[in-house]
Amino acid sequence: MELMFTSDKAVGPRSATKILSAARDVLTAQGYSSLTIEAVAAAAGVGKSTIYRWWPSKEALLADAIADVFRADEIPDLGDTRAELRLAVDMTIDNYANEDLAAGLPALATGLLPHPELMTRFREAFLQRKRENIAVALRRGVERGDLPEGLDTDLVQDVWAGTILYRRLMMGSSLDDDVADRLVRLVLDSPAALVARS
Repeated sequence: MELMFTSDKAVGPRSATKILSAARDVLTAQGYSSLTIEAVAAAAGVGKSTIYRWWPSKEALLADAIADVFRADEIPDLGDTRAELRLAVDMTIDNYANEDLAAGLPALATGLLPHPELMTRFREAFLQRKRENIAVALRRGVERGDLPEGLDTDLVQDVWAGTILYRRLMMGSSLDDDVADRLVRLVLDSPAALVARS
């Protein structure tokens, strides 16, 4: 397990797993605004100083805790653009299936904004890796001729993630197979609208 915000001190995998799991549990039980390092330390059965040795702040700890369970898989080359895009959409849905963690992500982003270095590292370690893996699948669709040249892979992912997160957090709507299929069709059936302007 590679952690993003640890110091130069080695992190024992068992202790790190326990602490990250405790952070997610406290987030689910108390919400972001009420979460404290003290509460996480108590839930993990470790001293507060142990956590601070590895993570400089609550935001850094939660960034690792959320990134640890969010999927950023590579999309395999199946030779079938529709099937690959469905895998990408399903991965995005899975990342927001847990409402408490999904709710914690916007709060975490707000908490990281005053700390540009932490925000940059979080984007690089989680968001950019996931987005690049999905972009690779989209570019394969372009190479096959299933998607248009100049496809804006960032916009496609913004549409997917924005729709999924909004439905999960604001509307409480289900994220079922029909939604996933329609998000894939949106890209395959209306690709011209998703081409980046030169």
